[in-house]
Amino acid sequence: MKNFNAFIRKSVFAILLSVPLFNHVAAQIGINTSNPLAKFHVDGGKDNPNTGNPNSIQASNDVVVTNDGFVGVGVLNPVVKLDLRSGGLQNAIGLGTTTMSANAAGAGAVRYESGSAKIQVSDGNVWEAAIVLPTKAVVVARMTTAFSVAYNADVNITGWNEVRDASNSFDAATGIFTAPRDGVYTFLMTYNFVSGAVANSSEVTSQFYSPSAGSILARSFKTFARANEDAQVGGSATITLRLTANQTVRPQLRQNITGSGSRALRMNSDWTNPDAGFNNLTIIEH
Repeated sequence: MKNFNAFIRKSVFAILLSVPLFNHVAAQIGINTSNPLAKFHVDGGKDNPNTGNPNSIQASNDVVVTNDGFVGVGVLNPVVKLDLRSGGLQNAIGLGTTTMSANAAGAGAVRYESGSAKIQVSDGNVWEAAIVLPTKAVVVARMTTAFSVAYNADVNITGWNEVRDASNSFDAATGIFTAPRDGVYTFLMTYNFVSGAVANSSEVTSQFYSPSAGSILARSFKTFARANEDAQVGGSATITLRLTANQTVRPQLRQNITGSGSRALRMNSDWTNPDAGFNNLTIIEH
């Protein structure tokens, strides 16, 4: 009897080995889910519905492998070999370093180089730093509403009409520019006053003041030596300087051409009017 039982066990085992694990080419494997939606589907959170598709939150903890061999992490329909673009907020990829040569790793290999704290890509010969250029700051603004400059005072030029601000670094209402990063920046301001008497030995100062540093970074002067002649005073100021990240700069005007009292800038919101377009500000990051 003992020999007969052993024979039966061996026979059953042999039969089981001869039966394929999956007998259909469309078979799908599901882990933590009875409703796999790909060739291989892991529901990490075990929170998918028994029928239908999971919502974006439920899918964000899933891993799938499609018939094409595409892997989706938090993505049920990956469109590249490895797709991590889920609806969740944890889509970062962690890379480590390697001592392999670029040639051994092969062209297209990617590593994190801890010494330089940069991502590097192999071209098959050397590891090259992967450089992503930021959007450079470019600001164009103009004055279109009435504005007057007080006598003998540093006046902040405010209420700009913003035409362009590529890096969202300029506050048009206050006229304050905030440097998005360490770098070299050029500022150009043009100004023009309404016509009026100009005092003898008077001047207009155009300057750029840094609120964060509490100091004037640069200034230029335009002087007038003839007394009490009517004139339409105007000028420009251009500076190029190095700023640190988050340093602020704003344009200012100072005038004593009136002898006393303020004087309005020459402007008009109608661009077909001869008084329009004289008061402008341009900022460029190099």
